[in-house]
Amino acid sequence: EDVPAAFALEEASYPADEAATFDKLRMRQAQAGEFFYGGYSTDGLLKAFVCGTLTADDTLTEDSMSTHEPSGTTLCIHSVVTASEMRRQGVGSWMMKAYVAKVAEETRVRRILLLCKTTLIGFYEGAGFTNLGESDVEHGSDVWMLMEQRLS
Repeated sequence: EDVPAAFALEEASYPADEAATFDKLRMRQAQAGEFFYGGYSTDGLLKAFVCGTLTADDTLTEDSMSTHEPSGTTLCIHSVVTASEMRRQGVGSWMMKAYVAKVAEETRVRRILLLCKTTLIGFYEGAGFTNLGESDVEHGSDVWMLMEQRLS
């Protein structure tokens, strides 16, 4: 279980008002472990991760960030994190594409949703997501865009 390492990466990557708490990451790993995907260096250190939870709702909500509905068919990605020394090397893109491929092959998820800042729309479009516009979720002080990728 690499939740402490994931939390350290999360804290280093997001502003304090946006970072997931240790307890939220622990809950996501414990309840939705199949959607908690790590990228490791050759020496076994966690260098990147993507995690999410399932929802039965039609959209990503504030509540979906702290719950997991095992019967849901929509995956809400909550964290996409790459260690600072690994950024701008294609690691994040590879992680997202591998994550989506694994979810598409091994689960009954029909679509994936995530929130991103406007500066990252192009990154997620490059991973196959479509911008659905501004999200109603208030998380931190910035505006969030809702991105979607349909799997079926």
